[in-house]
Amino acid sequence: MTDTTPASDPAVPGQPAPAPVSASPASSRPAGGASGRGLSATATALVVVVLLAAALVAALWIQRQQFQRTGREVALRLDQVTAALDQARGDARQSLALAQAQTSRLNALEDALDESQSQYDALEQAWQNFNAGTGDSVLVNDIDRLLTMASQQLRLAGNVSNAIVALETAQARLARADRPRFASLQQAINGDLDRLRAVPLVDISMQAARVERLVAEVGRLPLLVPDGAAPTVATAPEAGHPPPASPDPAAGLPSDASWWMRWRAEAGSWPGRVRNAVAYELSDLVRVQRVSEPGALLMSPDQGEQLRANLRQRLLTAQVALLMRQPSIWQTELGAVATALDTRYDTHLPATRAAVELARNLAGTSIAVPLPDVSDSLSALAALRSAGENPPGRGE
Repeated sequence: MTDTTPASDPAVPGQPAPAPVSASPASSRPAGGASGRGLSATATALVVVVLLAAALVAALWIQRQQFQRTGREVALRLDQVTAALDQARGDARQSLALAQAQTSRLNALEDALDESQSQYDALEQAWQNFNAGTGDSVLVNDIDRLLTMASQQLRLAGNVSNAIVALETAQARLARADRPRFASLQQAINGDLDRLRAVPLVDISMQAARVERLVAEVGRLPLLVPDGAAPTVATAPEAGHPPPASPDPAAGLPSDASWWMRWRAEAGSWPGRVRNAVAYELSDLVRVQRVSEPGALLMSPDQGEQLRANLRQRLLTAQVALLMRQPSIWQTELGAVATALDTRYDTHLPATRAAVELARNLAGTSIAVPLPDVSDSLSALAALRSAGENPPGRGE
């Protein structure tokens, strides 16, 4: 505490010095108040310490609770990790067992593959030994058979496509055999193939379709004499036309003419109308036509049907000649059909004239082209056999 006692004033000259002031009982109270305040400060400090200690204990307790929760979470996660690790170990063991099983199967497959490869090698070696042991006689016989087939297709059927297939097969057979001594034969076959491929082919399907159309026309078109084979075809271009119209008798009368004048004009037109009607009816009964063969008008219905059957038979023969490459028969049959259509059928119809033109065009179509042969290949094969380079039963 600060002392509040006033300081003594300095002595004034000429005045006596003041007497000293003595301490009163009240002057001792400030000392007792100072000690009370000290006790209160100590109590306050003690309370603060107690509070700090309580706060520290509370903080330690809270931190312990957090540590416990963290420990439980860590233990739980550790248990989960341990369970996952156990599951992974189990999966790894299963995978390992599966891999071992697959490895064993793969080893078994590899062993089977090695065995199959060894068997294939043995079979291939046996095949090579068989080919080497049989010699060239089998190859020569195969080539001879194919060349003979190609020659027959050209000479008998005129089928260039089949002959080309047979020669290509022989060529492939020689290429697989790879025998140097057959080089000349292979060159001859290549030359024959080039000549056959250059031959122009006849469109047999189109020509056959034209012949079929002509067969239908032969059965449909009408003859010069009436018959029942073609009932739907008109026999003359004028058939079905209406009669000519008569002039109106009242056309020359005035508009205000009396009834008796109109009646007289109508009665005067009756003879002309009757004459026109009779002429129209007689035009269907009498028809003038020039016929080159008079016997065509004397045919009976049975003879007409027989004529149609004969023409159909000729057209079928022409189709066979087309397939067999026989141009003489082709031209003869189609020429006869064209002549019959021109002389026995009604040529006033456009359909009949078109059928005659079709038959003549077909007769003038060439169905046979000059075909080469395979004589070079056959000569080369005969030369190989006669030279004795491939005796039967002897290999290379």
